[in-house]
Amino acid sequence: MVDKALSGTKVIDLSWNIAGPYCTKLLADYGAEVIKIEQPKVGDPSRLDGPFPNDEVNIEASGLFAYLNNNKSGITLNLKTERGASILKELVKEADILVENFSPKVLSSMGLGYEELKEINPRLVMTSITSFGQSGDYQDYKATELITQAMSGFISQIGEMSREPLRAGGPLRLLEYAAGTFAATATLAAIFGRRATNEGKHVDVSIAECGVLQMPYRNVQHSFTTCASFEERYISLPSIEKCKDGYIGINLLSGQHWQDFCFMTEMYDWVEDPRFMELFRRAENKEVFRERFDKWLIEHTKEEIIQLGIEWRIPITPILTFEEMLSFPQYKEREFFVKVDHPVMGEVEQPGAPFRLSKSPWSIDKIAPLLGEDNKHVFGDILGYSEEEIKEMSAKGII
Repeated sequence: MVDKALSGTKVIDLSWNIAGPYCTKLLADYGAEVIKIEQPKVGDPSRLDGPFPNDEVNIEASGLFAYLNNNKSGITLNLKTERGASILKELVKEADILVENFSPKVLSSMGLGYEELKEINPRLVMTSITSFGQSGDYQDYKATELITQAMSGFISQIGEMSREPLRAGGPLRLLEYAAGTFAATATLAAIFGRRATNEGKHVDVSIAECGVLQMPYRNVQHSFTTCASFEERYISLPSIEKCKDGYIGINLLSGQHWQDFCFMTEMYDWVEDPRFMELFRRAENKEVFRERFDKWLIEHTKEEIIQLGIEWRIPITPILTFEEMLSFPQYKEREFFVKVDHPVMGEVEQPGAPFRLSKSPWSIDKIAPLLGEDNKHVFGDILGYSEEEIKEMSAKGII
C-alpha cells in the first residue's frame, strides 16, 4: 500500500458530534492512525443523529457518524474511572496529537488536561475545540450551532430586511465543519512547528471565532471610522431565481458582468442605467428590476438560461438537490462521491476527498467503527492487556 501524506502520525480522538470528528477525519483520510474513544454503551452522540436506513434509529447505522469516522479505530473508555484515565495516559505516551471538545477545565479536573499530559509526552499537540475558546467570560457557556452563528455575526447578515434574521444553512451545522477544518489546519501547523523545538503545543479553537473569520469584509468595513452606505444584511440581486421549469442561481460579480447580463437578457437600455449598475442601487430599485427580469425568467427554461450564461460568461448554475448531485456530470467525472459498504447500513455514497495531492492518495481503507469494535486490538495488541483483563474492564464499565 502506498503511504499517505500523514502515515505514521498517531492521533487520539476524544471528540464527538461534528467539529472534532471532522478535524480527525481530515487527518485519518490522509493517513493518520486515529483511535476514536467513545463512552461505553452510548458512544458519540452523532450516532443518534442519523440519517438512518428506513428511518429506524440505530447507533450502529448513523449516516452522519459513518461519514465522520471512516479510517479510524474505535474503542470505548470511561475516563471518569481511575483505570480509564490511566489507560488514556498510556495511549498519550506514543501519540502525536490529541483532539478533544470537552468544556474548558473538564479534562484538567480529571487530571487529563494539557499541563498534565505534556508531562507524560512533551511532544504532544493537543487541540481543544469549544464554542468560545479556552479563555474569556464565555468560556464555560453552553452553545449550539444557532448560538455560535448568532455570536459570530452570521445570523444578523442573512434574510430580508423587513423580516427576522435567518440561520445560515438551515439545519446544516456549517460552523462546526468550518471549525473542524481550522482545527485540522492548526494541528498540522503545530506538528510542523514541533520539528524545530521537539515540543508540542496546546491549540485553542473557538467555533464562534471561526464564524467571525468567514466575514472579513464586514469586519474590516465596520472598523472604519466612516464607511459607505450599505444594506445591513447581505443581499444579491439577482440571486436564486424561478424560471419556466424550476430554479437557477445567478450572481453578478463585476461591472462587466452587469453589461453582459443586460446583453444576455436583451435589456440593452439598462447597460448604463445608474439605477441598476451597482448592487445596492438595484436593491433600492428592486420592484422595477424584478418586474422586468421576472417576466424574462418565466419565458426561459433552466437549460436555456444556463447555456446563455456559458455563452456570456456569467455565473449561472442549476439548483441541485442532494439526489441530483450524486449524478451531476462534474462530480461523476471527478469521481467525487465514493461508495462505502457499511456492515449495518449496506452500500451508501459519501462525499470524497476535500482536496487532492498528486502523489499521496486519498481513500477510505476502514469503515467507521461499530461501538467498541477495536477494543480487543487496542487494549490487547497495542497496550498488552490480557483477554481476561479486557473482559474484567468491560464488566466493570471501564471500557
